[in-house]
Amino acid sequence: MKVYGIVSEYNPFHNGHIYQIEQTKKETGATHIVAVMSGNFVQRGEPALLDKFKRAEIAVKNGVDLVIEMPVRYSLANAELFARSAVMILGALRCVDGISFGAEATVDELKKCADAARELATAENLRPLMEKGMSYPQALQQLIAYHYGPLVSEVLNDPNNILAVEYLKSISVLNLEDSLKPFAVKRFGAAHDSDEHSDTIASGSYIRKLIDDDEDISAFVPKETAEAVKEYDDKDLLCWFENFERILLYRLRVMSPQDLFTTPDLDQGLANRIFNAARQANSLEDLLDKIKAKPYTMARIKRVLFNALLGIKAEDLKIPPLFGRILALNDRGADILKLAGSLPENRFPIPFSSSLRDFIPKEEDRKDPRAQRNMRLASMTALSGDIYCLGSRAVRPSGMDFTTPITFNKIEGFVSELPADLKTTAHQGTAEEIEKARQKDREEFMARMASRIQETEGGGEGGDAPADTLIEEINTSASNEDTEE
Repeated sequence: MKVYGIVSEYNPFHNGHIYQIEQTKKETGATHIVAVMSGNFVQRGEPALLDKFKRAEIAVKNGVDLVIEMPVRYSLANAELFARSAVMILGALRCVDGISFGAEATVDELKKCADAARELATAENLRPLMEKGMSYPQALQQLIAYHYGPLVSEVLNDPNNILAVEYLKSISVLNLEDSLKPFAVKRFGAAHDSDEHSDTIASGSYIRKLIDDDEDISAFVPKETAEAVKEYDDKDLLCWFENFERILLYRLRVMSPQDLFTTPDLDQGLANRIFNAARQANSLEDLLDKIKAKPYTMARIKRVLFNALLGIKAEDLKIPPLFGRILALNDRGADILKLAGSLPENRFPIPFSSSLRDFIPKEEDRKDPRAQRNMRLASMTALSGDIYCLGSRAVRPSGMDFTTPITFNKIEGFVSELPADLKTTAHQGTAEEIEKARQKDREEFMARMASRIQETEGGGEGGDAPADTLIEEINTSASNEDTEE
């Protein structure tokens, strides 16, 4: 059994994704594939066209064995935090052998760039360049070119490479080099965000454009995607960014400057532009036009808008993934969970379950600070689903996260059944004994990782990172370009 992880958005799932899965299995010998997938909102700062449950279902019918949801606060974060949370979730399974990603450079070239970025991407280095009007990616690329030469810095010209570099940085920071082997799949048929395409492969952005224009997409996607798009389109359930126009304008207009400034990835200049634009704009297009400025990528602006809409705060990004939500699986996915549950919880001790209710603490436990964080993050997941349901022409009922059944796809020849309890645990005993053991593990883990991150990222003595901060808030106003598998 050899497990490889893929970080994905599958918006929508297309033939390029099938190619990545097939190449990963062929070149690495992987027998099982687990995907950490963005939920209902994606890193380019938009809603996913199809909801997370449908996209996860399509994925497990086309080569993925287990789909785990990326927490919404990280699916709407910059590339560094997006990648960091995904790598942590893969590490938490304890049985994942490697990570596969699309890239236009070799792993060695990406590693050189990742090492350079880790050394140079500090607020002190970046701020002077960004104050001159450069975006974060532009400033970082110029720094790397100056110190390491253009051959290293040119790696960041490609959006897929940007995200690949962040995966490698995270693997290094989290000390997972021995357990997560990187594998780069060269993009075939279409460049990122390009209108170019081959006979059967096109980018996700091009496919979404075809859908918006009511054109045929069947040449570029598996039949499950084509059928789902048609079904959702017939029922007016496709979710588009433009459909959030009024709710976004409403939310921004009722926020005070102080409320707005708690949103992640904001500096004073961007906060002022958003606050003023929201009171003058008469459409979503007009809003974006009034906000845009040279230092801010459009993906960053859109992410800020949705973070504000969903009530996500900068403080929320200081909390690492506390649980793993299972969205879909097949028999091989059940094998992954069984193996994960049999291994010692010696690295990232978080529980996995298909039910969001399993992560909501009992009433009597909610005074505990950790229980309060679990409650907030579970509520954030549910609220993001409820708001997502307002983004289609036909408004959907709320409660998606509590009423939608997960997909369990049977594989011919397997005799296993969907486990009654999908939670993984390496402890034995009563529920109370297991929870006590988990809590002890978590406390020890938090202390170890806080110390490690301070050491690896220059915290040193006197650092002010709280003990439960595994993913440090980026102190610059930096935000990487949007990325798409």
